[in-house]
Amino acid sequence: MLKDNPLDLVFAPYSIYVLFTANRLKIFTLLAEREMTVDEIAESTGARIRLLEGLLDVCVALGLLRRQDNRYANSYMSNAYLVEGRPLYLGDIIEVQSIEAGNWERLYDLVRGSGKGGGEGVEREASPELFTRAMNNLGMLGEAAALANEVDLAGCRTMVDVGCGSGLYSITLCRHYPELKAILLDREEVLAITDRFIKKSSLQNRMSIRAADILKDPFGIDVDVVLLSDVLYQDKSTCIQILKSAYDALASDGLLIIRGYLTDPKGSQPLFGSLFALGRLLFDENREIISIPLLHSWIEQVGFKITASQALTERSTCIQARK
Repeated sequence: MLKDNPLDLVFAPYSIYVLFTANRLKIFTLLAEREMTVDEIAESTGARIRLLEGLLDVCVALGLLRRQDNRYANSYMSNAYLVEGRPLYLGDIIEVQSIEAGNWERLYDLVRGSGKGGGEGVEREASPELFTRAMNNLGMLGEAAALANEVDLAGCRTMVDVGCGSGLYSITLCRHYPELKAILLDREEVLAITDRFIKKSSLQNRMSIRAADILKDPFGIDVDVVLLSDVLYQDKSTCIQILKSAYDALASDGLLIIRGYLTDPKGSQPLFGSLFALGRLLFDENREIISIPLLHSWIEQVGFKITASQALTERSTCIQARK
């Protein structure tokens, strides 16, 4: 990020807070149907006209909006990614980032040892529903499709999706493999959201949900595939416990798929995984920073044989292993 112009990074917070505010005001959703004047947008959002006009003009400069004859309209990018209800909508993950942004202000004090650790001092956290929708936003932006293209589930009949969230990865894999059936495990409050996504997918006959404590409850018996997507971010003992439960659930030669945002400082894509790991330390400074090599060692310790490990997207990694 510093190779082109370091000032782009220095002034980046200005732009991101403009995006946070415009997204929270739902300006892009408002402009999805028609062009509007600043007065019309102010009336619909309850915003103050003078400040709103300044905000809108920055959005124009950022390429998020267009302005012609004192009327504002979405850019192509905003219509695709920032309008609520559209397939590639990113508004939920933007809102989560907005909520968590204030917590990054604690970084200096935590690094100096003068701040509150262990989650103390955290300003706000996203609700389970918002967080689940946000992770679905990320998955829709290439992550789920990339996973479906990376793994080969031909001949597999049963899959358990542990910590399933919205269920997007199971939905995508079931669409790619018509013979595959999936059981989705998560907390009850999350599964209420999962159920809505499954019904929207029209795959209810091939997907089922089950409330489970993934640290205590078994995942299944003799299943062909266990999917752990965005699950293995805890301490060593917890990750080992989850991996052992996955091992126990799989049939002989069953496939373990791990997908996530993992740090790899010496790898080809160090930035996102490193930022993700650092962000988690803001909530728990004693949390283990899980690198790809470290996770490999835990997988093999449980008894799996790693068959593939590589970048899935510019942000994520996919590891495959056999029992």
